[in-house]
Amino acid sequence: MKKLLIVLLTVLCLTAFAFADALEIGKKPAELVLDGKDGGRLDNTPWSSQELEKTAWVVFYVDPDESDLNVAAEDALDAMDYSKKELLTAAVINYKGTNLPNFAINIALRNKQKKHPGALYLADKKHVLVEKWGLTDDTYCTLVFDKNGILRYRYDGKMDEAEIAKYLKAVKESI
Repeated sequence: MKKLLIVLLTVLCLTAFAFADALEIGKKPAELVLDGKDGGRLDNTPWSSQELEKTAWVVFYVDPDESDLNVAAEDALDAMDYSKKELLTAAVINYKGTNLPNFAINIALRNKQKKHPGALYLADKKHVLVEKWGLTDDTYCTLVFDKNGILRYRYDGKMDEAEIAKYLKAVKESI
């Protein structure tokens, strides 16, 4: 019975991802919108993935429990010499990926905003990016989009030094 349950859960998970418009390197992602109960900007205005055009973007999809997982990669990006006209950053907070109360997440976001004042902070309150783009839940996903909105890099989890080098190379090539 236990094996049957595991098989059924596995099939269910795979089926769910089959319906997601999974991100593919070298392609533009399917449009998605964070608005209303689904999330959006921290000032409660909507956000659309169509904004990932005309400028290169680095997007971090972060479980609040994993927010410090890639501080070295964040610091390496901050150390790069680029203008806000060339590269923008967004942190999408996966509210559903944690048991932390919203007020605790909001306090942490205010602290991050002080450290990265130029970053756009977004809330994903209903796993929109997990369901529509197939992003990995409960981790730290790093995405790099070129100025045409095409995905050039994706990494899920903690980056080591070699992966940070690949990531920075992808950012430079996307600007």
